[in-house]
Amino acid sequence: MLRMMSSHHPLNLAMSRLLALALLLVLALAAAGAWAQPNAATKTAFRDCNDRAFLALGIARNYLMTDRNRDAVLPHLKGNAGAEAMAEELFRRVEAGEIRVPGEYAADTLFQCARDAGLRVGVSRAHAALCFTRTDIAFFLHAERARHVVKQGAVANVLKRLTVRRLYPVALVNQVADAVYRPSENPPLQPLMEALAWSCINQAAHAAAAASAAATPAAAGAASATAAAGAASAPSTTASAPATAASR
Repeated sequence: MLRMMSSHHPLNLAMSRLLALALLLVLALAAAGAWAQPNAATKTAFRDCNDRAFLALGIARNYLMTDRNRDAVLPHLKGNAGAEAMAEELFRRVEAGEIRVPGEYAADTLFQCARDAGLRVGVSRAHAALCFTRTDIAFFLHAERARHVVKQGAVANVLKRLTVRRLYPVALVNQVADAVYRPSENPPLQPLMEALAWSCINQAAHAAAAASAAATPAAAGAASATAAAGAASAPSTTASAPATAASR
């Protein structure tokens, strides 16, 4: 199962630690019904899947936020055959009505990569899409600070833009705003988005695992006898498409 950050830590505290130190990855590989200690290959596979998912997110966000303008995407990917192929697949699936929001494409990419690597995400594809969609909060708040908008004004602007409260709760917007505006300078966007997405995924995965263990005593016993946790620094996206702050 892929996880990032303990669900026992509030999102704003996790982001603070991220900005002060590094984003912690807590990895576990499902093997023979028990938790196995993650090895170097597992960690490498996780980082690759994370990078691919966020590359897909950046490509889809640029494309959909610019009214399906391919010129807002392809020039940034020139020379990267894998990224170009990912973009072409996105164009086709958007036209076919299969992808409506960037988070859906990121979730699909994550699940495909995890399946190929023999990893489990631990949540449904729909929930992962929701978690990637919530990175819009960090994206737009980061853009507001880059324009030198004060925190209170940035929160108001983002709440006006992102109006679906099931996807973008007010409390979450305020927590992310704290992480964006607390440092003396605008923090790097990519780690913020990764922290936001993976805390969302990890919280749901933890809740699902706890519910399953409570319902199945045998599963609870197996879970208590396992090892978990391997920590590594945050993965870096090596070929992500530059995101724009254009309106939806």
